[in-house]
Amino acid sequence: MDFKEKKVLIFGLGLNQGGVGSAKFFAKNGSHVRVTDLKSKELLQPSLDLLRDFPDIEYVFGEHRNEDIDWADLIIKNPSVKPGNEFIEYSKKIGKRVEMDMGIFLEYVKPSQIIGVTGTKGKSTTASLIYQALSSSNLPVILAGNIGISVLDTIDQVTPETIVILELSSFNLESFDRHQVSPKWAVITNITPDHLNYYQTMDEYIRAKNVIGKYQSQNDFIFLRRNDPVTSKKQFTENFKGKIDYFSLDDLPQDFEPNIKGEHNLLNIAAALKVSDVFGIGKTFALKILSNFSGVPFRQQLIKTWRGVKIINDTTSTGPDAGIKALMSYPDCILIAGGMNKNMPYDEYAKIFDEKVKKAFFLEGDSTELIKGLTKRSDKIMGTYNNLEQLLTDVKRIVQSGDVVLFSPAATSFNLFQNEFDRGRKFNKLVEQMFK
Repeated sequence: MDFKEKKVLIFGLGLNQGGVGSAKFFAKNGSHVRVTDLKSKELLQPSLDLLRDFPDIEYVFGEHRNEDIDWADLIIKNPSVKPGNEFIEYSKKIGKRVEMDMGIFLEYVKPSQIIGVTGTKGKSTTASLIYQALSSSNLPVILAGNIGISVLDTIDQVTPETIVILELSSFNLESFDRHQVSPKWAVITNITPDHLNYYQTMDEYIRAKNVIGKYQSQNDFIFLRRNDPVTSKKQFTENFKGKIDYFSLDDLPQDFEPNIKGEHNLLNIAAALKVSDVFGIGKTFALKILSNFSGVPFRQQLIKTWRGVKIINDTTSTGPDAGIKALMSYPDCILIAGGMNKNMPYDEYAKIFDEKVKKAFFLEGDSTELIKGLTKRSDKIMGTYNNLEQLLTDVKRIVQSGDVVLFSPAATSFNLFQNEFDRGRKFNKLVEQMFK
């Protein structure tokens, strides 16, 4: 595609690299690039620093404007922009082309090259496990998608022979739906309530995930968790044309003990094993590679052992289901949790909290107040904080050798942090400074 001299509007720069990658891509391709974002220049400075080599990019901070929509030939929408946004609706009304970075990516990479991995939780780990297995077998693979950088940063690495493993959020899948394509190999790890502050209903969220298999042909493959409450139901799969293959814990040896903990991670490994088999990778070899996988940053990641105390960073736990999985993996932990809610129920989380947590320290937010109202063991709660450093200072006072400190918020971060990755990086930095 020739984007030279095209006027491209990046609608939402953001702080998680996607907008940065899009701006770089179009600037390198000779486009006139303009960025608009509701955030201030000061808040966006980390992203702006990454674009300092592109002085011709124009910026509008603190607002979006119809005049910028009028100016643009192409609008690249940040995935976090909610349906019904007045400026995106105006764009459509006047016939402007609106895409996400994934939509542009799909014009360069064929669906027949793509292994797509989606799910409410486990998609990053599963995509990384598949990458580990295939790359260890010398297949030409790259890992891209919803991993903290724009997919447009990876286009130069893709040849016609490259297999692209994409971690796909429900937002990314909107581009697949728009282009009416699905990956040749598709994996859904699980579907549980999430992003209900974005989607109006759970059914709408489920339909967004269903896109990963919606446009497959009979020559394609989709891998689903056996007995999943959503994806194993006939109404979810009835329109799929691809070959359906189910994965479960029964696919793994009974004595299998990988590096990464938890039943949910065993299911992620089982999914990766199924994909490996389709690519002709022997089970014994694949299990060896998968068992040695050490995990994905910010997902139940051991970041420090201090005086016999293990400190785990699980900042990508942004909802109650992920929080439950973490608590099941680390019972009797000293928990750091809390933040903002995505319109999710916390009743089950509160029950597990009561059973599994030794002591808890909360970051302030509406999900924190909801959990505190539901728990029957408020005696476990040591305090609520709006300062992570002060919270960790108080944690340090009570920990003893053999304890596990689990940073698994089970909530979003936007009241105190830029996003969950900013939250995770700040946690790691403070731990490194304070636990010496």
